[in-house]
Amino acid sequence: MPKVIIDMTMSLDGYVAGPEDGPKFPLGKHDGMAIFDWYFSGTKEYRTPLFKPEPGPNLDQVKRMYEESGAFIFGRRTYDITNGWGGRHPVNGVPVFVLTHNPPAAETVPKGPSNLTFVTDGIESAIRQAKAAAGDKHVKLGGASPGKQALRAGLVDEILIHLAPYLLGGGVRLFDVLVTGVRLEKLSVSDGPLATHLRYRVAR
Repeated sequence: MPKVIIDMTMSLDGYVAGPEDGPKFPLGKHDGMAIFDWYFSGTKEYRTPLFKPEPGPNLDQVKRMYEESGAFIFGRRTYDITNGWGGRHPVNGVPVFVLTHNPPAAETVPKGPSNLTFVTDGIESAIRQAKAAAGDKHVKLGGASPGKQALRAGLVDEILIHLAPYLLGGGVRLFDVLVTGVRLEKLSVSDGPLATHLRYRVAR
């Protein structure tokens, strides 16, 4: 059954980006890119130049990401920082839904297979649209803001965290504004070079 999954890389101290993330520092200062070293620590490219994980648990995670991801949801900040991925998200060019209060002008949106859709009426609508686009695959929440909103709304089925052995010391947190406790059930854990991959089911 298709699921809604938070899929994020995080530093050991709980940050998904360092301070002052933006076009100049896409993952923030304090060398925020270091939390993604596990993507690049191998020698063989996997499908795109972006992914070069070492064989074993890291490569397994990237392969599964390609196999199970049917659509992604991000916030407007991520869209701006990535320049809309040039119209093609690196994971299979799957559809991308962007939460925003102010969609960009249509002529400025990069064209490509990801068919970028801007959602102005909330996380429930974004998830509903993403599920329709994803078919029998999963919807991935790839940004901190959509992840928080979906958790608060009770719409998350699983949480997948790639925990990096790095302390960012500040920046963007994923779990900082929850209004209630959330009980999780561990589904799997695997340890690869530069990341421990933790997958949980959200108990309801």
